[in-house]
Amino acid sequence: EDLGLRVLKRRLRTIASKADAPFIGAIARSQDLFHSAHVVQIGADSETDKWQAALTTIDQEQRRI
Repeated sequence: EDLGLRVLKRRLRTIASKADAPFIGAIARSQDLFHSAHVVQIGADSETDKWQAALTTIDQEQRRI
């Protein structure tokens, strides 16, 4: 899981650094909550008119992992 998360973070950074990126920045992290749940979170900042492209891109990259 850690390796996959690192790969996803790197891919998201690479995408965000491009001029035509669908999002400005993105994060991916995992954590244990109160010893009862393991949660993986992925979030991104995008311009208002690019939110669908950002969501699609993140979904594609997550599935590639």
